[in-house]
Amino acid sequence: MENKTLGKLNQENAVEICARIRHDAQTEVAIALERAQKEADKIMAGARVQAEQKRQTELKGLDADILKTKEKILSSLNLERKRLILAQKDKFVQSVFEAVKAEAALFRANADYAAFLEKAILEGVRVIGDSHIEVYYSAIDEQLVHEGFIKKIETGCSLAMKKQCALKFHKADFSDPGVIVYSADGRMMFDNRFSARLQRFQEELSMELLKESL
Repeated sequence: MENKTLGKLNQENAVEICARIRHDAQTEVAIALERAQKEADKIMAGARVQAEQKRQTELKGLDADILKTKEKILSSLNLERKRLILAQKDKFVQSVFEAVKAEAALFRANADYAAFLEKAILEGVRVIGDSHIEVYYSAIDEQLVHEGFIKKIETGCSLAMKKQCALKFHKADFSDPGVIVYSADGRMMFDNRFSARLQRFQEELSMELLKESL
């Protein structure tokens, strides 16, 4: 009787122990699965953050490239606009100077031409900076370069240089209004003919226009 009861108890204990083992195992499995799921979710969340960060970095890089391209295009357009404006201004200046050149021949008939010739010579003297000067004038102006004119120039030169001036006048074969002035030793020359004056003024004006366009 006792053996039967003992056997029954052992059997019941075995069943209970197996049930408890299964329960504990299932609990451990559930805990492990939950832990694994959390770890997987954490990894996925980290991956998503990294992916978003990478996307944002790429977008920033793309925005920077777009901005650089935009700035380059605007710069090119601005340079082209300035080039066109400068070209139009230069075209206008050229037309004005061509008109002035066409009128240069008529300037000799102007009452102010003799005064222009006098100023051109004195300017040459100041540029050369010498009291001994060689003056070359156009043969067309021969009637203007008379004794009274020469004496007037020498007086003006002496006043400007604050010492006695000695000027020698030579008739030349150029037709351009104005004079070419040399130092007595021939080392220095100042071309003060109308065309040379016009060229210098045109260069100065072109430089001013270029500065305005920058």
